[in-house]
Amino acid sequence: MEDIRPCIGDHEGCHKRLYERKLLSCTVNPACGMEREFVIRPAERKKSVLVVGGGPGGMEAARVAALRGHTVTLLEEEDVLGGKLIPAAVPGFKEEYRKLLSYLCTQIEKLGVNVRLGQEASPELIEEIEPEVLFIATGGKAILPEIPGIERKEVITAVDLLLGKREAGESVIVMGGGLVGCETALYLAEEGKKVTIVEILDSVMRDVYSINRIHLEKMLTDRDVRILTRVEVREISGKGIALTDQWGKISTLKADTVVVAIGFKPDEGLLGSLRGKVAEVYPIGDCVLPRRVINAMWEGFRIARFV
Repeated sequence: MEDIRPCIGDHEGCHKRLYERKLLSCTVNPACGMEREFVIRPAERKKSVLVVGGGPGGMEAARVAALRGHTVTLLEEEDVLGGKLIPAAVPGFKEEYRKLLSYLCTQIEKLGVNVRLGQEASPELIEEIEPEVLFIATGGKAILPEIPGIERKEVITAVDLLLGKREAGESVIVMGGGLVGCETALYLAEEGKKVTIVEILDSVMRDVYSINRIHLEKMLTDRDVRILTRVEVREISGKGIALTDQWGKISTLKADTVVVAIGFKPDEGLLGSLRGKVAEVYPIGDCVLPRRVINAMWEGFRIARFV
């Protein structure tokens, strides 16, 4: 069972691709449907490969590189592997993500990848290791909007909340109605919190495939999560937030905690400092552009097949 990739039910690689008239595949198995074309072959010359970042993209790159016979080292600054898969897997309805994380960790262990946890990858350390191939999979950072009150103690990010670094009060406003915001809102509602989602666009989860969106919307409705669209947060205070609607009307919404979930930005620091210092450098995943599990894993798989 440990060698079987779990379905995570996001429909990005299968149902959505069929709907878009593309070849059937799988988020967690990029070779699905093209097993002959995407077979992993032994490398003609074995190389030393360094992967910086232990999220899904980094682990998939390490897995494929090791399968090809390269000597692979993975550096992760946290004490555990997983990257954004860790907070994503916290809600009870995301059990499949926990299975994916377990699968990836098991595979790179069985393949003999040298995993170094709690190790920040500085340019000096990378130059000391002297890899022939470098994968940078450092992920993304939460975006914090430039609005008055954003620095208040009542304001936390969705990632910090899910990781248990910060706690939410009994009434919570979630800023952002994308997938992260809506899943975080559902998680809080299932914990017994009174939750409101505020979204500047005219609908929530515009970035989510229709099947998953309909299902998640029903779950939010069943948990009495309030959703306000076409509203902009103007200010955060100790009592909640000040909103402006589409007609310019200002109102206030009270809450104990404001959770920010408006997206991520690439963590590009390491990439910029290493250009020209390693022969082969490949950025993958959210450090290129924050997206989904499918993008990180497919990039790690695709590039590692040819190094």
